[in-house]
Amino acid sequence: MRKENLTVLIVICLGTFFHIQSIGSINVSLSAIQKDFGASLAAVQWIGLMGAIMLCSLSLCFGRAGDLIGRKTVFKLGLTLYTLGAGLAAFSGSFTRLLVFRCVMALGLTMAAPLAGAIIASVYPHEIRGQALGLLASSVALGRTTGPTIGGFILQLWGWRGVFLANFLFGIPTCLTLFWVLRSGEERRKGSFDFLGAVFLIIGFPSVLIALSLGARSDWESPGIVLWFALAAAGLASFVWREFRARAPLMNLVYLKNRSLATALLSLVLATIVFYPISIFGALYMQNVIQASPLSVGLAMATLPLCTTLLSLLSGRMADRLNPKWIATLGLFFILLGLFFYARLGVGSTMGWSVLVLSLLGAGIGLFMPANEKLAFSTVPNQDYGMLSAMLTSFGTGSGALGTAVAVALAAAARKEAVIEGPAGFAHAQQFAFSSLLPLAALAVLVRLMVRSKRASRDI
Repeated sequence: MRKENLTVLIVICLGTFFHIQSIGSINVSLSAIQKDFGASLAAVQWIGLMGAIMLCSLSLCFGRAGDLIGRKTVFKLGLTLYTLGAGLAAFSGSFTRLLVFRCVMALGLTMAAPLAGAIIASVYPHEIRGQALGLLASSVALGRTTGPTIGGFILQLWGWRGVFLANFLFGIPTCLTLFWVLRSGEERRKGSFDFLGAVFLIIGFPSVLIALSLGARSDWESPGIVLWFALAAAGLASFVWREFRARAPLMNLVYLKNRSLATALLSLVLATIVFYPISIFGALYMQNVIQASPLSVGLAMATLPLCTTLLSLLSGRMADRLNPKWIATLGLFFILLGLFFYARLGVGSTMGWSVLVLSLLGAGIGLFMPANEKLAFSTVPNQDYGMLSAMLTSFGTGSGALGTAVAVALAAAARKEAVIEGPAGFAHAQQFAFSSLLPLAALAVLVRLMVRSKRASRDI
């Protein structure tokens, strides 16, 4: 690796680690925020939900913007906006102002997150790109591992305002470093921006997530939920119609004719649907069924992203030396195996066995993600890396939210039908939910195996 490329990789990973760990630290603070402002639980949940909604609905917009005006420029501005929003949120005098400043943070996150992979893919050639993408995936997993711990520590010492203030203080040197290292100019491309497509996307994608979020907590047949789903269908259908006709689409659907890219995106969606809900169910299971202490639960849940961190580094190196298709397939098989064992955790399961299952899942995610991203980036030209990176971000975030909503709905239905109370009821509901998701994990493996993938020797 060239020295200047390595420096770019390090600062991009640093910026990515910064905003990922801050998400976990802020989520830990939600209860304290609710008590301080006397807000309802439904209102406080928007602090966390806002980021997912914006990532799904605006990632493609900023991916396209990065391809036009410069990926490094948009990435730097995004993290700067995120840092500024954290500083303002720390001194919010009302819950409404906190939501506004959290919206500023979410907007900054949406600008930066989709372009990290695109910057790295454009800097590193195909032959060593896997190592770089593996390090990026490790920084994401490490941020998820340390975020709740860091947030909990700061929350205990200085309260929820201290969590936002710490993000602001850490963000200042991070942004200064980014502006210094990424100070070289970028060539701007001539092209138009599909504003109409952006409007349709902003209508459609958030409506899906809002409908799923509300439906999981209430009646799916209520008029409000039906209205949100109808709005989502209209917005997304209009977006697809527009993208086929736009001169410069936000998402070039022609690329989906490439079987390798379509397979990479489909396997990402299927895998994320099945493993994302475990981040919520795992902690509840260990607390409600195994009756583990909060500290033990925190340490046990950290094993999943920790294994992802370690295996992402290995996956990247292996993807550079072997066909990345087989590395991604191995990762999907581990996810399938881990989900199979997780779906059988019950009242009699031990904490040690639960940790082993979470470790297996984390290892599968770590093997799958970098190799799958390398396959995806080998299918489009360099000038569209921003668009592709945004697609990966948007599809991954959206399918994760979908998987969580589906798992919660399945668990609720199982518990209602079985009429089992207490720990046994939760264990039964969880087993039903994740057993129902197993076919999707198996389908992801089959899809990955059925498509031929040539090992590219150079960039397109």
